[in-house]
Amino acid sequence: MSGDDKKVFVLTGDGELQEGQNWEAIMFAAHYRLDNMVAIVDWNGQQIDGSNDNVMSLGDLEAKWSAFGWETYRVEGNDMDKLTAGFEKALEHSGKQKPKVILLHTEMGYGVDFMMGSHKWHGSAPNDAQCEAALAQLEETLGDY
Repeated sequence: MSGDDKKVFVLTGDGELQEGQNWEAIMFAAHYRLDNMVAIVDWNGQQIDGSNDNVMSLGDLEAKWSAFGWETYRVEGNDMDKLTAGFEKALEHSGKQKPKVILLHTEMGYGVDFMMGSHKWHGSAPNDAQCEAALAQLEETLGDY
């Protein structure tokens, strides 16, 4: 709000967006035209208790953020090149007097076959053998990233 040229980044998961104070902050940022703000949402459809649709559906997040006055960008969050391009695109669109949100479509546990798509690992640590297997799969999947 001070008008300086610094960027403010906010990272949240889709499950956290079930909390009302987030939407108050989202309205605030749009109302005050916080053009320097970029929110990043990990939109994987999962939370600690299960899928968002089973716990409390969020509906169309892109439509909600747009309705609240934000510039929205959908990005494939498990693809590093697309992720980087999405950030660059959002940052290029400064000057519209709107905050921006990057909606990252991700898959929980991506790259580890026994973790992918399961909310079970949201709050649980793997044992030593599982950790070793997961790290090996990630090294193979992600390579230089």
